[in-house]
Amino acid sequence: MAHQPLDDLELETLESFLESDQVHEECQNFVMAHGFLTALSICPVLTAEDTWLPIIFEDTPQFENEKQEKQILQYLSRLFVDIQKELESEDGFMVPCELEMGSSPEELSELQEWATGFMEGVFMTESHWFESEKEEVVAELLLPIMVASDLFDDEEVVQIRESEKLTNSCIAQIPEVVTDLFLVLRTEPEKRPFPKAQPKTKGNNNKKKGGKKS
Repeated sequence: MAHQPLDDLELETLESFLESDQVHEECQNFVMAHGFLTALSICPVLTAEDTWLPIIFEDTPQFENEKQEKQILQYLSRLFVDIQKELESEDGFMVPCELEMGSSPEELSELQEWATGFMEGVFMTESHWFESEKEEVVAELLLPIMVASDLFDDEEVVQIRESEKLTNSCIAQIPEVVTDLFLVLRTEPEKRPFPKAQPKTKGNNNKKKGGKKS
């Protein structure tokens, strides 16, 4: 049977469940889960569902019944496929939120949550992202997402975030950067894009854990 993309009602049901009292307080909300699954979709090695589901939920949800459990797990599986098919299409990638930062360090925007989820996906599959011949290109492309996330205090990231103009310029590149990362990691060399001129990163050893459910 052909894959059926999630419709608006199904997306709303999934979003509401991930924000409900039925899940752990550290459960990823919808935009974080979307970012997380986007990173796993870009990774050249497939991550099994029984590996990524516990990361999204943090702890087993309190499903009302077997029907709800089956429904929510199916929606997450279909969301994963939806994202993969969007990346494989030539229509361009759409981040499921506004490209804007939060008004204060204590209040993350949806973009910051999405980017945090994305980087958690990168951390989980890190060895497949940073192969020797791709490491520098991938690090440069990841910079806008690193800037948007709440996980880094690297000097380069801090300098960019101190300038509203630089920050806005950086985060505006995220949809294009996601597509470029997919091309670099998942397609043949002749199709890979040339990386844009961006400040180089010094690694991600200074990450800090951000919040999950908002």
